[in-house]
Amino acid sequence: MGCNSSRMINASSLLTAEQSHCLVRDTWADVCNKYYEEVGISFMVQIFHDYPQLRKLWIFAINLETEQEVRNNAQVRYHAAKIMYTLNEIINNIDDYDKRRRILEGLGQIHFTYDVQPAYFEGAKSSMERVLSSMLGKNFTHRHKQAWTYFFQQIVVDLGRGVEQQAILAGSLKKEIKTITEHPI
Repeated sequence: MGCNSSRMINASSLLTAEQSHCLVRDTWADVCNKYYEEVGISFMVQIFHDYPQLRKLWIFAINLETEQEVRNNAQVRYHAAKIMYTLNEIINNIDDYDKRRRILEGLGQIHFTYDVQPAYFEGAKSSMERVLSSMLGKNFTHRHKQAWTYFFQQIVVDLGRGVEQQAILAGSLKKEIKTITEHPI
């Protein structure tokens, strides 16, 4: 019995949740001090570039064609600020899983009303990772990337759970309405 060395995982290279959270907090402090507004706006530019099919989710962005139009649009800038504020809230509560989960599930429920599918959050995750890597350059080491990937995956799961919860609730409500209209009292 042999081992395929390409499949072996070096356990010392894996981060614990605590180590990941520490690296995310440290990186976030750097982002807040130097790049706060730019990260949010660059995220919007990046997601529109990487996933143009998602642009329709932002009605105000449908007709923005150039990067400069996206960057200069007041509604894009407002939405970017909301994303950064929420990310800041989540990072401030990074060690309080229940609070973080409630924030993200609630946000997922809101996104359901805009026809956001849980899979769309994966695209947002990869776009934000690209932005952070680009902004932070050599300060965004392999270990930082690992930490942020782990953290973003937690975000994606909790946002997706919120969307799914709202979808179930909406489906139950539709069923109940149908029953009431078919069998009035």
